[in-house]
Amino acid sequence: MKLSNKTLFAFAFLNLPLSLGGLPLGLYLTPYYASEFGISLSMIGVIIMLTRITDVITDPLIGTLSDRTPAKYGRRGLWILIGMPIMSVAVIAVFDPFFTPTPLYLFTAVALLYFGWTLIGIPLTAWIAEISSDYNERSRITGARTWGGIVGSLVAIAAPLILAGLAGAGFSSLTPETPGSLQPMLRVLAWSSVIFLFISVPYLLLNVPQPLFKQTERVDLKKGFRLILQNQAFRRLLIANVLGAIGWNSINTLFIFFVTLYLLADASQWPIIIVSYLMGQFVGTPLIMTIASRFNKHRLLAVSSLISSAIFSLVLLFQPGDYVWYIVLNFFTGILAPANAILAPSMAADVIDQDTLESGEQRGALFMALWGMADKFAIAAAAGITLPLVQYLGFDPLIQNDPDSLKVLQYSFCFVPICFFILSVGFLWNYPLTRERHGELREALTRKNLLAQDMDGP
Repeated sequence: MKLSNKTLFAFAFLNLPLSLGGLPLGLYLTPYYASEFGISLSMIGVIIMLTRITDVITDPLIGTLSDRTPAKYGRRGLWILIGMPIMSVAVIAVFDPFFTPTPLYLFTAVALLYFGWTLIGIPLTAWIAEISSDYNERSRITGARTWGGIVGSLVAIAAPLILAGLAGAGFSSLTPETPGSLQPMLRVLAWSSVIFLFISVPYLLLNVPQPLFKQTERVDLKKGFRLILQNQAFRRLLIANVLGAIGWNSINTLFIFFVTLYLLADASQWPIIIVSYLMGQFVGTPLIMTIASRFNKHRLLAVSSLISSAIFSLVLLFQPGDYVWYIVLNFFTGILAPANAILAPSMAADVIDQDTLESGEQRGALFMALWGMADKFAIAAAAGITLPLVQYLGFDPLIQNDPDSLKVLQYSFCFVPICFFILSVGFLWNYPLTRERHGELREALTRKNLLAQDMDGP
């Protein structure tokens, strides 16, 4: 069954404000709080890691509650609706602080932002897994979400250029009080994310029906977790995803420092580097969506990761000031980047089918809660690894770094993510849930009447 464009657009649209709030968290949070509020890199890394401790409780809790919410209340939509105001307040608190932030303020604001993200992201991702049981159609759904994320990212990256132009045209309210300050841009991004959240969430709930499943006896929590831990495909996929996500987030964590201090790109140039990456994604997204139907997802993801690592390793050849060459490199790595955004969540949806067959219960949100915990742990781990590492090796963004310190930044920017990418491929290569095996699972689910009722027409 092929889903309608209306359904795909509804899921893609909500990913726009999520991206508007998420991209600044990865790219701007560290330089913003380090440079403008004097919080050390090590402290920021520790704070980001500590905010993830709460996810050990909140993510499985929200996942379980969503799975067990009666259909008449909307087992997915209700929790997304609750998360909308919470995430909105948190985005503003992080990127447009209510008062001069302290480490405790930063911890509280980021933890609240992640909680709001959990309330929206876990039910939404589980919902995606439920509206189609087709191996290839799921990649089409996650591909649409990727498009929404790209648009949100483009808005976030274009903001500095637009605001700089408006400030130069006489809009004094957009002129930073301190030259080079990120504050005006982050304020606009925060409020834009809130506005789009309050538009996209109702649009989703009004246009996409929520799934109905055959009522089954509930699996007790202890047995349920035992089934999850015994799911070999899920274990391998989760580990591979964590390793790959640490790699990507290591790049995000050091990006601003590498681009501005090593490549010597000024505030008007480094957004162009990211735009080139996003334009590569514009090219790569339909390409990955097209070829995904011809290969097993795990092999395509593994090969894409290896090729991307080989291209990214060319960073080692760059000399200080070579930001133009990095623009070119970023375009080509961007072409392959959608492979992870499209294929990994699609594979996670396939894993849920195996659990549904074994448990007799659709527990998509619980699985996606564990998946979300892994993603957020990767953000924290990347910050907790890369920031203390470069500081220990001699790099400090608050001082004038010598050539050796800048080489530390360059090598860390390149080797840390590549090491994690290669480890991730090791877990993906012989992944057991192939296209053929998933076809068998789908037939078994059909026989037991455990698939969701049709959600959309052809």
